[in-house]
Amino acid sequence: MEKIIIHIILLITLLLTCILNVSNGNIKTFYDTDLETSNFFHDQRNVNQLCDKLGEFYEEKNEILNLPRCIRFKNTMMLYCQGEMENFRNYTNKPKLERIETLIVCYHNSSTFDANLLKYFIKLKNLFIGYSSFNQFINKLPRLESLSFINITRNELMTLKGDFFSDLPSVNTIDLRYNQLQLVEKIQINSNTNSTVQIYLYGNLWNCSQAKIIKWIAGSDLKYDVVDKKKLNCSDHKFRARPLYTVMNFKNSLTKLCKDLKDLRNCTCHISFLRYEEDTRSFKPVASVNCSGKGFYNFPEMLPPYTNTFFIDHNKIRSLDALCFKNSTYNNVHDIYLEYNEIRDVSVLDNCQWFENFRVLNLKGNLIERIPVFAFSNSLELSNHATKLLLSENNWICSCRYAPRLLKLCQKYDLIADKRKIRCRNEKNDPDINGRLLMELTKNDVCKVNQIILNKFEIMSIIFTILIILLLLNLLYDWYRYKSSGKLPWIVLNTPLF
Repeated sequence: MEKIIIHIILLITLLLTCILNVSNGNIKTFYDTDLETSNFFHDQRNVNQLCDKLGEFYEEKNEILNLPRCIRFKNTMMLYCQGEMENFRNYTNKPKLERIETLIVCYHNSSTFDANLLKYFIKLKNLFIGYSSFNQFINKLPRLESLSFINITRNELMTLKGDFFSDLPSVNTIDLRYNQLQLVEKIQINSNTNSTVQIYLYGNLWNCSQAKIIKWIAGSDLKYDVVDKKKLNCSDHKFRARPLYTVMNFKNSLTKLCKDLKDLRNCTCHISFLRYEEDTRSFKPVASVNCSGKGFYNFPEMLPPYTNTFFIDHNKIRSLDALCFKNSTYNNVHDIYLEYNEIRDVSVLDNCQWFENFRVLNLKGNLIERIPVFAFSNSLELSNHATKLLLSENNWICSCRYAPRLLKLCQKYDLIADKRKIRCRNEKNDPDINGRLLMELTKNDVCKVNQIILNKFEIMSIIFTILIILLLLNLLYDWYRYKSSGKLPWIVLNTPLF
């Protein structure tokens, strides 16, 4: 019985010891004879194998010794922590932590990492955090006077504040490769060293659509150098697989160009995407210019040379002449949005080169009463690029002369995207049809019985036809009279030969 009691007491003591060891952040110490660690931070090739080598060593020893989360290698002053980072707040031997020069954290399985836990390592020189599942840091790194090498790689880190490294006066290398970073504010460097801080960012998921946040990466600064900036690729849907450095350079040059063009100073310009050209093996930008609601009365005289889309809606534009000038700056602008302007006449688009090559034209909400239907039909027939034409909310005249032609045009071309919203809105319309949808009208609705409406060309054609018929009848009469009586026509007898 006494033996059983003694065994129970020993087990309880062992359990209490384990609990105390964990709660007090107890650290097991090893020596370099157990594992070669002296060259880990002297050879870059070994850094990627840190977690593998130390993890295998940790698991092997843990089966025998039931190790705490962190183990120390005394000769190299290195601390290795596996799993969730230990909280050393209650650790009784703080001086032991203060002597640590290298800290390696692997397989941290929490969604966050509290960087403030590193405040006890006042002599820390090298920091490695890798192969972990955390996606953000809580708090920035504490002030660590000696920390010079930082390797935070192969994690699921998604965001990083710009001041995260701001209290490190000795830092010279920051490696953030192979994380899930999309956006990083400009990193604040307050290093007291004379050398430029080397920053590595390859292997992340950069969102190049947010140019304001990451443009610092492609830029230059005396305090830091993004060593691999020309190797970084974008991962957002707009610039996927495009070089970040190239995208940022195009965006910066476009911003400068738009500021230099007087007409565009109040407009916004941005790169829509980069098109890869096989012939030149280079990327060509495709730009978009937005001048919506800026009080324009006329089209800007110049646009950036690679503009593809132009928004000039909600202005006071009255004429489309600028689109059809020879060598116009708009010849290569395929999408133009002109809704809610004051355009009345679109006849200039007849035989206009731009109209034969356009892709999108939005004329919704203007003052158009009629269009040259035949000209539109011919241009749309010849065009291989047109995909969308919007014509609703205009002052359409739905008379017997114009409505059937416009209706036929809408029925023929599906690219008139809002044809089912086109209404007859004009004071000249018959009150019975004013406000009705064009696509619901029939010819009998707009053309009354026995109603004959002729334009001036049709009237002239009728007159000329009648005159020709009269002339032919007169010729036949003169011929018949000459044959029957031998008399020449009066006009022949009275016309002098010389």
